Amino acid sequence: MEEQAQTTSSEAKTSPEQQPSPNQGYSWLLMAGHLCSDVNQGALLASLPFLVLYSGFSYTAVSLLILAANVASSVIQPLFGWLGDKKARPWLMALGIFLAGAGMAGVGLFSNYYLVLASAMVSGIGVAMFHPEGGRLANLVAGKKKAGGMSIFSVGGNLGFTTGPIIAAASLSAFGLAGTAVFLIPSTLCALVLLTQNKKLAAFGLRDQASVDAAGGKDHWGAFSLILGVLSFRSVLFNTLLTFVPLFLVGVLGQSEAFGSLAITAYSLVGAIATLLSGRISAKTGAQKLLLAGMAGLALIMVGFSFCHLLPSWAALPVALLLLLCAAPAVNAPYPSTVALGQGFIPNHLGMASGLTYGIAVSVGGVISPLMGMVGDAWGLTYVFALATVFALVGSAIALILLKMSRNLISR
Repeated sequence: MEEQAQTTSSEAKTSPEQQPSPNQGYSWLLMAGHLCSDVNQGALLASLPFLVLYSGFSYTAVSLLILAANVASSVIQPLFGWLGDKKARPWLMALGIFLAGAGMAGVGLFSNYYLVLASAMVSGIGVAMFHPEGGRLANLVAGKKKAGGMSIFSVGGNLGFTTGPIIAAASLSAFGLAGTAVFLIPSTLCALVLLTQNKKLAAFGLRDQASVDAAGGKDHWGAFSLILGVLSFRSVLFNTLLTFVPLFLVGVLGQSEAFGSLAITAYSLVGAIATLLSGRISAKTGAQKLLLAGMAGLALIMVGFSFCHLLPSWAALPVALLLLLCAAPAVNAPYPSTVALGQGFIPNHLGMASGLTYGIAVSVGGVISPLMGMVGDAWGLTYVFALATVFALVGSAIALILLKMSRNLISR
């Protein structure tokens, strides 16, 4: 099945001579679109302190903005994926990116809280419009190199989350809340560029069902459900690292808040590099083995965080930083090839696969994160990482089952 996930894709209804050939240039274009989409998600997080300071919103009010954006984004993504499977609609990506940027601009430009809340939801809907069609086309334009194509596409999301807070902090510090208007610039430009390529991208989306079937393109929803399961656990671990490692460095190891932010920035950069290299690594190891190694590695890393504060003070911080930098490739490198693997399991529903993996599965971490916070408040951060270890072990077990199931599918 691993081979099928790397080779099955939707073929054009036109003849082979007319069919567009895989073009890595489109992969980079879709990566840029992913960046321009997700930069708004990172920026929304960074804008919360400014909204509290300048608009007088409560912590509860600003936290609802994140909840509204995430719910609007994750819940509706499968719907856009279903629409993309029915008919190629590349223009949804352009419209989605524009709405994501326009919504982010409205967060600072409006003074009424309900309009700000609506803007956050519009931004989330825009993100939801982009991902399913973007992920589906990233699979198709990659040709046979699915994992490599999804790696390029996914690194755009990493860069967006990383640069969004930087751009937001700079623009809001310089211009106040009106500085959110800057996000209209990349979103509008990127949307216009994508629209100029709409017909060519649509050609990749013309799929011949007979060709898919001839390539062994039968849908395996059971295997795909395992993909969703392991990506959900991965999402929990991803959010745990981003949320609680800085708190651990500050509250347990006695570092400054600035040091905690710097550590997460380094983690994000290493993660982006690992994401970009994911395709090459997966080509050598196989997507299932890479996934299993990543989840098992995360289990060991979470155990390390649970006990590294017991080390001598001179050793605790270096060990914690080493664990954090090791966690970056463990959580990020398997992700693109796992998404590609999931698309290979249901090749007749590439848009739905993208909507579920980029939407529902990713949102699980945000849902579980408050529960992890409750554990931390009640018993301390050591127990947060202990619970995360359990999640990583369950994810490893699912990855092992997936590996065995894939071998059975290949042998049929």
